Amino acid sequence: MKALTGVLVAAAIFGASSASADEIKVGVIASFTGPYADWGRRFQQGVDLFVAQHQGKAGGHQVAIIYGDDGGHTPARAKQRAQELIVRDGVQYLAGRDFTPTVFAVAGVITEAKVPFVIFNSASSEVIRKSPYFLRTGFTQWGVSVSGIEYAGKLGAKRAIVIIADYAPGVELINAVNQFLPPAGGAVVDTIKVPLGTYEFSSYLQRMQDDNPDTIFTFNPAGPMAQALVKGYIDRGFHAKGVNYWAGGGETEDQNLPNLGDNAIGIYAATNYVPNVDNPANHAFIAALHDKFGKDEIPDLATVAAYDGIALVWHMIEATNGQRDGDKAIASAKGYTWDSPRGPLEIDAKTRDATQNVYIVQVTKIDGVLQNKVLHVFPMVKDRWPDLHPEG
Repeated sequence: MKALTGVLVAAAIFGASSASADEIKVGVIASFTGPYADWGRRFQQGVDLFVAQHQGKAGGHQVAIIYGDDGGHTPARAKQRAQELIVRDGVQYLAGRDFTPTVFAVAGVITEAKVPFVIFNSASSEVIRKSPYFLRTGFTQWGVSVSGIEYAGKLGAKRAIVIIADYAPGVELINAVNQFLPPAGGAVVDTIKVPLGTYEFSSYLQRMQDDNPDTIFTFNPAGPMAQALVKGYIDRGFHAKGVNYWAGGGETEDQNLPNLGDNAIGIYAATNYVPNVDNPANHAFIAALHDKFGKDEIPDLATVAAYDGIALVWHMIEATNGQRDGDKAIASAKGYTWDSPRGPLEIDAKTRDATQNVYIVQVTKIDGVLQNKVLHVFPMVKDRWPDLHPEG
């Protein structure tokens, strides 16, 4: 460990006295292979689009993106990729990640090297505290779900089940529902924790039927696990009986809706982005995405998180005039605001997390196309978890 520390520190301070670098390297770590490879593909689309729009330059400095694959839910490999990118490739910034455990795994590495890391996706509120060099342009489970819980209460939720993938963001959803649903007039009748990577939900669905809920809150990482649960909810007749489903991990993102079919109509979600968000920045973003990658591409929260994440890296490069100075870069990001495709976006100066709109959406059919319609907007929502869970 001492040898590693010395190497990382040397890598971090190498060239720090220079005013700028001929080329600034940015490492992006994500799942480019394995069952969650679509996360990596969408991250890369968001990054590559932003870089192309800016001709690969930030404040006059040429920027090179180096992609690192960790193959999915593999914390050890994520840590290894971070070390390689810092030591071997000499990256000045890191970004990416799509699972909270893999973000935890790189915290020590970036802290030693003083390399800012922009988290594209990790829904655990706690993760940002693991390193002073973490920033986040995605969302937290508390940040979006509390608004959804309150809205569900207005819809008359009385008997709720929470079913989650058993890792940090899912556990945080359980805590949020338990804290905020009772004041909204409802009660939690059961909480179900499912091992990450579960695709067979029969026994859990039977338990849910026995509980006789009127509302189901879920969190599963977008992908096969989430799709399996939604299909089970439909096939077991919950939807037909009017049991409200609140998607919490990308289960009903627009690109997934053709697989679910018309049976998905009526499912709710609280989210920070859907393609139907109506603002000039989003219209321009979607047009540019289609122009670069084809009109069949549908942006989602991963695409936008990466697009905004690289925008934040660009800002730090410009604010530091390309200097290798992690502390100065982080300081420049605190309180930074800009217009995102998702709406106004701010990096909270205290938490280094995103303050952003939360959209209550529902699957509907418009002009024959299944999509998420925005029902309500909670403007500029700040994650409540840090204030409710002070450090120390």
